[in-house]
Amino acid sequence: MVSVSYIAKNIRVVGIVQGVGFRPYVKLLADKYGIKGFVRNLGGGEVEIHIEGPGDSVNSFINEFLTSRPSAIYIEEYEITEAKPLGYGDFKILESRVERSAISMIPPDMAICEDCLREILDNNNPRRYRYLFNSCSFCGPRFAVIKALPYDRHNTSWSSFRMCPHCEREYWEPEVGGIRRYYYQGLSCKYCGPGVRLLSIDGEPIGTRDIIHDTAKLIDEGYIVAVKGVGGYHIAALASLDDVVLKLRRRKKRPTQPFAVMALDLDIAGRLVELNDSAKDLLKSSQRPIVLLPKKPDTPVSKYVSPNLDKEGVFLPYTALHYLLLSEVEDHFLIMTSGNVHGHPMCASINCVMNKLRGVVDYVLDHDLEIAHRVDDSVVRFTGDKVVILRRSRGYAPMWVRIRRRLRRPIIAFGADLQMAGAVAVEDKVILTQYIGDLDEYETLEDLDRELLVHEDLRY
Repeated sequence: MVSVSYIAKNIRVVGIVQGVGFRPYVKLLADKYGIKGFVRNLGGGEVEIHIEGPGDSVNSFINEFLTSRPSAIYIEEYEITEAKPLGYGDFKILESRVERSAISMIPPDMAICEDCLREILDNNNPRRYRYLFNSCSFCGPRFAVIKALPYDRHNTSWSSFRMCPHCEREYWEPEVGGIRRYYYQGLSCKYCGPGVRLLSIDGEPIGTRDIIHDTAKLIDEGYIVAVKGVGGYHIAALASLDDVVLKLRRRKKRPTQPFAVMALDLDIAGRLVELNDSAKDLLKSSQRPIVLLPKKPDTPVSKYVSPNLDKEGVFLPYTALHYLLLSEVEDHFLIMTSGNVHGHPMCASINCVMNKLRGVVDYVLDHDLEIAHRVDDSVVRFTGDKVVILRRSRGYAPMWVRIRRRLRRPIIAFGADLQMAGAVAVEDKVILTQYIGDLDEYETLEDLDRELLVHEDLRY
């Protein structure tokens, strides 16, 4: 018989609570307090928790749950209700259910965290040393790889990769995986993760013993390379040589519009632009936007990267692949601009690169993790001390913005003609898509239509 002091609660949580280690966090917290019950994802991007145990333990669980949790988890709303104790023998992570009662908040893509960065630099960790897709519950691609809710591996691009025995142990055993890898849906390593290849623009494989080193060598020699990230392809080229920058401008038919520069770390960025504490925090944030900052008078960046401007658009690597590539090039900074023809969406497939970037790039650094959603880089600037978002995309989209009134019916909107994004407004929320492109291109309209339909399908 269950004692009188044995109580139960049901908790429903909405926010960024799928794909960010929320269920493992709840499981480990429940084990800490000896709580029984379950946690599971629901189809609307919600999480359902049932807890039962001694009253003091349940209350301690709830207090810590509401006041202390990993920074990647964002709780927008929660509801705690009384429940009937059901006599669970332990606490489990249950299989997800498709039912939904709330609008979902899909997690944005997050930059590589410090723990994962340390792993790719640690040669005592053979599975993850220089592993180009290293990530954990608190970093890595989310929106770019999600195909359906709830956020489980089979609903993402990771479904193409079967976990090796080492990763399976981390996934299923909390004492092995810890909070960063236990039940992490994007779990992979060198033995079971995506493959990488170096191609000529004609599609011919380039033989290489160290693909990152050899790609960096090509860039240092003045070649222009398309680099596949998690949300699309960048065009990478030397930012320090006038001839290379001017060659890229001719090929891309972009005579004056500035290029973004990716720097290895804050020390390298500090050689290019003026940095204060706010700029450093923004550059190192999980959003990793391109930040417009005042140029250093003695900057080694070519004047043709952002001609006639006093600011440079600078950002830091947000994947292991980008970090290792920047580590290998001699300058430790590169032009890293969107892989597109002017006005068109960023390429997200190798077919797009081969067709539309032929004549622009010489080589392609490619991989086989599918990009489910094209997500370009976000761009921000400071106006006084305030951060102003000029292009809201990777790291920010598709999080919603709350408004002060409740809408009588859903609304769809998009614009403006240039630098366009779409939005779905429902209840008291405006759900913004990522930056898409310019409206005068038919391909942009197709992309917008697809994204608006995807947002509707994922959330309802």
